[in-house]
Amino acid sequence: MTTISLKVPDELVSRMDAMAKAKQTSRSALLREALEEKLKAASRKAPQSLFEQSADLCGMGSSGMGDLASNPKHLDGFGS
Repeated sequence: MTTISLKVPDELVSRMDAMAKAKQTSRSALLREALEEKLKAASRKAPQSLFEQSADLCGMGSSGMGDLASNPKHLDGFGS
């Protein structure tokens, strides 16, 4: 088994310790279980298109126009 080190905020460690104590398990076992659940949930999700993955970035260019690539009026005179 591989050992991994990570930094965790104190408040999160307190919550983790409380849950581990309630489940009568170790921190490591609790983290392995949480990671396994997260990875399983992520693999069940339908793959997203590039657009869906980057939708929050659309319109973030220097023009300030959120519809620059989708509104034909912005293409008037382009390529002529």
